[in-house]
Amino acid sequence: MSWLQDAEVTLPKTDAELLAEAQAAKIREINDAYTAEAEPLIREYPEVEQQSWTEQNREARAYLEWHAAPQGDAPATPVLDNILLGRNGDDGTETLAELCEAVVIKANQFTLFQQLTGKRHRLVKAVRAAETEEAANAIEW
Repeated sequence: MSWLQDAEVTLPKTDAELLAEAQAAKIREINDAYTAEAEPLIREYPEVEQQSWTEQNREARAYLEWHAAPQGDAPATPVLDNILLGRNGDDGTETLAELCEAVVIKANQFTLFQQLTGKRHRLVKAVRAAETEEAANAIEW
């Protein structure tokens, strides 16, 4: 064995390696800032409930449209019906229309938040397009 094989030598990182590390760190920073902005909207809701938001929104909008001008049978609202049963318990007075209005208000807030989703996409794209470590590091949330 030669001394070169036995020696622990750490070569300096290449510009490409430094750029890749800076890009990865900046994307983590952007994602963390995005998550921090989302936290107030979602912190009170368990993930399993969040998974039903799309269906809740769909049912609520369909019901409210029907409720405004009822013709024929009301649309099926199985998710909201069950939520309402749980919310009202034995003596609650909340109506399906009231629940639907509350769901739509929250859905609208979350829809507006999607502007920040677009911002996150734009910044990540810019980080990936950066050609130097300095350029990547200059991108801010």
